Amino acid sequence: MVPARSIIGFRVPLGWRLPPAFRLFLVDLPRCRIIGAMRPRHDDTWLGLVKESLPLTAVSEWAVRPHCGALVVFTGMVRDHAGDRDGVSSLEYEAYTEQVEPRLAAVAADARSHWPDLGRLAMLHRVGLLGVEEAAVVVAISAPHRHDAFAAARFCIDTLKETVPIWKKETWGGGQSWVDTPARAGGAS
Repeated sequence: MVPARSIIGFRVPLGWRLPPAFRLFLVDLPRCRIIGAMRPRHDDTWLGLVKESLPLTAVSEWAVRPHCGALVVFTGMVRDHAGDRDGVSSLEYEAYTEQVEPRLAAVAADARSHWPDLGRLAMLHRVGLLGVEEAAVVVAISAPHRHDAFAAARFCIDTLKETVPIWKKETWGGGQSWVDTPARAGGAS
């Protein structure tokens, strides 16, 4: 038996040299437990849920395209306060996993219809318990020009938060509670 490590459901013999395009997705992923579709759906779209640390470096490197002069990467972090509440120590994210990828795909399709010249587009979100300063979501957009990249990135994160069924529970020194996000309050239909 050849020594191997399991990566995204594949067994790769140790010492194998993988093509650069494939290696890019493995940079941060050997430790990740994948819940949703972690590999790019198409060459230019990468969507999914992740149980452990987001592959921030891999996403940024993957999104670069030769015809794109702009790359915007938004990373949403867990902070130590929420509104007027100080002392937030963690957030716990849960998702309706069967609906996350179709909703993310709809957001991506809508972004591409508004900005048809977009290069690559990634939207990945964490689930589970996250501490302060951990990354909860990453959106990366490459485009020929910065205006479209910034506009599409803002559209994607705002629409993701409004329509994708992912919910969070805040924990602070005085207790914990589920936060009414737009998707939660509106039923995420």
